[in-house]
Amino acid sequence: MKKHKIIIIGGGASGVFLSLLLKDYGHDVAIIESKDRILKKLLTTGNGRCNISNNSSLAGNPVMYSSHNPNYNYSPLKKYGSSDAEAYFYTLGLPLVTLEEGKMYPRSLQASSVVDIMRMSLMEKGVSVYLEEKVKSVYHESNFTVETESSSFGCEILVIASGGASMPSTGSDGSMYKVIRNLGINVLAPVPVLVQLKLDYPNIKALSGIKFDGYGTLYDGLEKIQTEFGEFLFTDYGISGPPILQLSRFAGPLLADGRKLTISLDLLPEMEQSTVRDMIAERLALFGSRSALDLLKGVINSKMISTLLKESGADKPSSASMAIDYSCFSRLASIMKDWRFAITGTQGFNMAQGTYGGVDTNELTDFLESRKIPNLYFTGEVIDVIGACGGYNLQWAWSSAHSVLEDIEMKNLTKK
Repeated sequence: MKKHKIIIIGGGASGVFLSLLLKDYGHDVAIIESKDRILKKLLTTGNGRCNISNNSSLAGNPVMYSSHNPNYNYSPLKKYGSSDAEAYFYTLGLPLVTLEEGKMYPRSLQASSVVDIMRMSLMEKGVSVYLEEKVKSVYHESNFTVETESSSFGCEILVIASGGASMPSTGSDGSMYKVIRNLGINVLAPVPVLVQLKLDYPNIKALSGIKFDGYGTLYDGLEKIQTEFGEFLFTDYGISGPPILQLSRFAGPLLADGRKLTISLDLLPEMEQSTVRDMIAERLALFGSRSALDLLKGVINSKMISTLLKESGADKPSSASMAIDYSCFSRLASIMKDWRFAITGTQGFNMAQGTYGGVDTNELTDFLESRKIPNLYFTGEVIDVIGACGGYNLQWAWSSAHSVLEDIEMKNLTKK
């Protein structure tokens, strides 16, 4: 049996960050990782640039995070913020830069730089790393025993930083949920979020590949849930793009609860409804001899005009615009400001960037220690906390890791 004072299950962002912090305080710490390399998921973040954190006015604000627990206080984020993480990364040799919307990146704008520097720091600080060791079970008596497919490990303090269920190819495949439940810890059912949405629309394949900038508003029945702006992309199954990933943080849990959701798309965000009607009337007056298919060219993506005309009831779109009943153009004006689609689901965990669900926050102290089992901690995405896109989830990884360090150090000082 291999023994260490502290073992961290999971060589992802939060687990590696915690191991570096612990080594700074002289702790004997080891990482157990199921894959052949650590930090595989980190390489994919921020479109390969690694959006490390966010220092906008919303940084640390609970509105940027979701949990099953409406009363969760997100205390780790209050105690250790983006400026703290930035300062620590600087000590590792990684300067950060802030770009649009407060998004923070490595100065190199390369996720590989972050991975390389964190790996180098592990070696320099002497953190033990065991690769290709998939955990099968954990036992607790006075200490912890961790059994993998090929080895056995013992420790006084165990930290589970195994991630959620999103992007399973990187190692966070949700397999640790069963191990955690076997310890008597409540794990809330995982739901894929920060993910594309499936739509119920007969002409969806005709729209596939079309991009546009606009607003998307999520509705639960008549209730408006959330609005996001940005670039949308129609796909052969539904819709994608940064605003959709943001909206899915709300849509995923609601869909899992069986709610009937719709999304409203505003194709002309810079115009009021009345302005759109006036614009169409003006173009009819000036270019009424043009076909309906040509009337709005230059205004919206020409590839979606045919579908929009069908929606508005124009059954002969190749006819001269002036020959088509004006009521069709009136409906068209409404559709371009409020194009409704029924949402039937999300893509799965293999496409998702995050997980809603995981270890119930009611099971944990403010320092993320189990209330049932002393010296058992959780950190990162394995906990039922998910943030918006934009660096918020990696900040949770750093903040939650630091909370665990704080508690371990406080106990350590008390013993001395």
